[in-house]
Amino acid sequence: MKLNMITATSVAVLFSASINAAAPVEDAGASSAPNNSVALSSSNLTMEQRIERLERMLQARNQVQLDLQNQVEDMSDSMSTMVGQLEQSNYQIEQLIERQREIYQELDRRFAQLQASPITAKAATEAAPVAAGEDQAYDAAVALVMQDKDYDAAIPAFQSFIKDYPKSGYAPNAHYWLGQLQYTRGQRDQASEQFNKVVNDYPDSNKVAESLLKLGIIAQFQNNNAEAKSLFTRVVKEHPNTAAAGLAQTRLAKL
Repeated sequence: MKLNMITATSVAVLFSASINAAAPVEDAGASSAPNNSVALSSSNLTMEQRIERLERMLQARNQVQLDLQNQVEDMSDSMSTMVGQLEQSNYQIEQLIERQREIYQELDRRFAQLQASPITAKAATEAAPVAAGEDQAYDAAVALVMQDKDYDAAIPAFQSFIKDYPKSGYAPNAHYWLGQLQYTRGQRDQASEQFNKVVNDYPDSNKVAESLLKLGIIAQFQNNNAEAKSLFTRVVKEHPNTAAAGLAQTRLAKL
C-alpha cells in the first residue's frame, strides 16, 4: 500500500514538471516564437508527409545529377567531334602532300621512259596523240578534284578515263581517286570495289596502302571490327613507312 502511494506521488510530480516545461515563457521574447512555430509545424507532420518530403528532396537531387551527367555527355560528344574533324583535316593535308609527291614521281617516270626507250620519229608521231589524250584526260579529272573541288563532275571523269584507258599507267590512281570520291559521298559499297581493284590488280601501286586503309575504315562503318583490325594491321606490317600506316596504327589503338 505504501509502495503504491509513493509511485503515484512520483508520477504526479513528473507530470507537473513536463507541463511546466511545455508551457510558453512570456519573458523569452518574440524572437523565440518562429522557432517554436517551426518545431510545432514539423511535429505536426504525419509519417507519410515526412516520407513525401524526403522523396521530393531525393527526386530533386537525382534531377540535378542527371542534368550534370547530360552536360558531361554533351561535352564528351563535342570533344569526339572535334577530334574527328582534326583527324580528317590532317588526313586531307597528307593527301595533298601525297598528291604533289605523285606528280613529281610521274614526271620523273616520264622522263626516264623517254631516255631509256628511244623511239623512231614515225612511232613517236603515232603515239603522241594517244599519250597526249591520256595525259589530258587524267590531268583534267584530277584538276576537278584538286582545283575546282567539283566532286560530282570528277566521278564521271574518272569513270570515263578508266573506260577509255584501261591499261594506262594512271589506272591504279584513277581507281583510287574514284573510290575516294565515292567514299566521300557515302557510296561505301562502290568505293570498296575501287579500293579492292587497286589492292588486287595493282599490288605495286603506291596507292595500295591508302586503299587498304580506306577498306578498313569502311569495315568500321559497317561494324565489322574484326575485318577492320585485319586491314589496319596489314597496312602497318606491309607499308610501315607511309602516312597510311600511322593512321592505321591510331585506329588500331582504338579498336
